[in-house]
Amino acid sequence: MHTSDGAGVRLNRIIAQPHLDHVDPFVLLDEFRSDNPDDFMAGFPWHPHRGIETITYVVYGAVEHEDSKGGGGVINDGDVQWMTAGSGILHQEMPQKRDGKVWGYQLWLNLAAKDKMVPARYQALDDEMIPVSEQEGLSVKVIAGAFGDATGPADTYYPIDYFDVRLGEGSRFAHRVDSGQEKAIYVHSGSVVVDPDGEAKVVEQGNFVILGEGNEIVISGHEADSGFLFLAGVPHREPIARGGPFVMNTRDEIHQAFEDYRSGKLY
Repeated sequence: MHTSDGAGVRLNRIIAQPHLDHVDPFVLLDEFRSDNPDDFMAGFPWHPHRGIETITYVVYGAVEHEDSKGGGGVINDGDVQWMTAGSGILHQEMPQKRDGKVWGYQLWLNLAAKDKMVPARYQALDDEMIPVSEQEGLSVKVIAGAFGDATGPADTYYPIDYFDVRLGEGSRFAHRVDSGQEKAIYVHSGSVVVDPDGEAKVVEQGNFVILGEGNEIVISGHEADSGFLFLAGVPHREPIARGGPFVMNTRDEIHQAFEDYRSGKLY
């Protein structure tokens, strides 16, 4: 769903929209991708979060980050910023002008009720820290979780997989996930063939697919230079209450988050 957020950044909201509220434990996925600086230069000025982790992955471009806990820096090509909002944090993310282009993603990972008020923290995962598993015609960037001989550097509260997969026509991505995990892909380039229920299905660029039952995932490239994000995680199966930048379990907790923000207690 095409929308805008922050100070007017145009983006594609994949999760957290009328047709797809969440894929537990993932409660938001945005793609920001443009070669028009007017679409993104206004950025995301200072705003709060509580109850989630925000994961910003810049495929191309540069985004400057600063937060109320002293974290910050510039997120460049291939870098990831993994921010645990926990009990509360303020931050801003401001794109930098480079060739007039930017491409990246923000993923929100819901924290379980027992972890919603953990201390805030920041992980800067530079591109050179993030391993890439290379096989014939296949490249898997492992931000979190493990694939082949690569283990992602993210320190996570729960086992999750977050991969950026690139593959050529006919190349295969084969991966086994643990029982009970929710799993999905977002095709960001080209097209791929998914076999969720024994029937091959071509998925074109710009489509999001929740994968069905079963632990074995097999996805093939349908054309050259195809790619997708792969997400997998164990659902919390807890109530989800949203209020702008806050994700809690009850409306009372959302009201408290806003009150704490207004009174300066949130950060």
